[in-house]
Amino acid sequence: MKLKEWATQKLFGKKMYDLGADRLTAASSSLSAPTIEDIQWRKLTGNAERDLLPVTQDRMMEIAFWLVETNPLAGWLVDITTAFILAEGMPYESKNKQVQAVLDGFWNDPVNRMPLYFPKHVNELQTFGELCFPAFTAKQTGRVRVGYVDPAYIDQVITDPENVRMIIGVLTKEWIGNIGGTVYKADPKRYRTILPDEAEHVLSPAARQIRNQLIDGECFFWSINNVTNSPRGRSALLPVADWLDVYEQFLFDYSDKWPQFNSFIWDLKIEGGKAEDIKEHLKNFTKKSGSAYGHNEKVTLDAVTPDLKAEDAETGARIFRNHILGRFGIPEHWYGGGGDVNRGTASEMDRPAVKILSQKQLTVRYIMADMLGYQIRQARKARYLNVSDEEAAFSIITPEMGTKDISKLATSAQQMATAVVTAEIQGWVDKDTARKLFASIVSFTGVEMNFEEIKKTVEEQETTKGYEDYLKRGDNKRPPLEVVTNE
Repeated sequence: MKLKEWATQKLFGKKMYDLGADRLTAASSSLSAPTIEDIQWRKLTGNAERDLLPVTQDRMMEIAFWLVETNPLAGWLVDITTAFILAEGMPYESKNKQVQAVLDGFWNDPVNRMPLYFPKHVNELQTFGELCFPAFTAKQTGRVRVGYVDPAYIDQVITDPENVRMIIGVLTKEWIGNIGGTVYKADPKRYRTILPDEAEHVLSPAARQIRNQLIDGECFFWSINNVTNSPRGRSALLPVADWLDVYEQFLFDYSDKWPQFNSFIWDLKIEGGKAEDIKEHLKNFTKKSGSAYGHNEKVTLDAVTPDLKAEDAETGARIFRNHILGRFGIPEHWYGGGGDVNRGTASEMDRPAVKILSQKQLTVRYIMADMLGYQIRQARKARYLNVSDEEAAFSIITPEMGTKDISKLATSAQQMATAVVTAEIQGWVDKDTARKLFASIVSFTGVEMNFEEIKKTVEEQETTKGYEDYLKRGDNKRPPLEVVTNE
């Protein structure tokens, strides 16, 4: 008997000890077995939750969708991002033909139809800030087919109680719709998120018990523009939604005034004229094109146009537009506002946009790797694909951001080659260092240089060339290569 148990029995008696032990057991059991209903309550203590309020989340998605549908600038921001970060054709490849065939089957599946739907999904990811794909696997072949859950029907995203970075489940709302006069109802779903095999082993006991209650299938879930402690995503248009609306209203007001800019009036001035004289002149004045109006030096006739400061409107529109584009790092000449930008300054202004787009591209690469990796695992699990871990490898293909100025690279390579040759002749650097210096310029073209292989090849070429020279000379000098015979 432990000291604590002995002291408790001495002071309170065995009955009191047994009662306390039973209550502690029940309490610990309730704490270690959380339910779905428990986690739907907002905690007043503990980790802060950074999600938007449910009403605000729904409102954000409706506003973002409305902006993409009606606002040209908002739709262009989403479209241009997708166009830059997605590759044309198949965005993956594998050296193993069987693995490639399985991936092609998933990508071109008549339900998945990724060549058609994946660009739309990337647009939706930016618009709503999150994607949710329920996954269905054929037991015989391991073929995976995915569906789509509108983010507006996501009720809650569940994380590991002990590790907010692990998203373990998605709860959906009840759906009621009227199709052709018939009312349909879909019950709420409880999906387990698809995690890598390694992630299953690091879940807390509470997370595993929660996942056991998520019995309606598996799903992928990804979110963007959120902090770590906020599993729900944010629309890329959320920070500029009001400014997009202001910019659109500004242009609408300007277009509404445009007819006034083209209007004018005739200013008829008669020096010393009386009201009767003015009326008589107006009566005789004709406004038809090509007509003649005669008058003396005391009468002046001018066409007057309103000065509504149209140039101020152009400046205002540019301010609003650049404020919106600045959130995405996009320079104004991308949206047709060239201004005083030339080729040199344009290439420098592109760098922030390229960096931001490259970062977004990493997210899309992860999403594709997540889906394709799951397809490979399921095919291997069903024994439809029998390959090793090394053979099951594949790579994601994404377009390279930005363009390279080949003329600048060629000039830099030529100058570097001259410099390293001079440095090597003077004894300032050795050959290996010279190769590395030259490779630092060549690497900008996308070509990687293996120094060990290059060194080995050069040495073999030099040795072979020396032996050939020896054979040509025919003298008795020792050859650079040792000829080994059977004698």
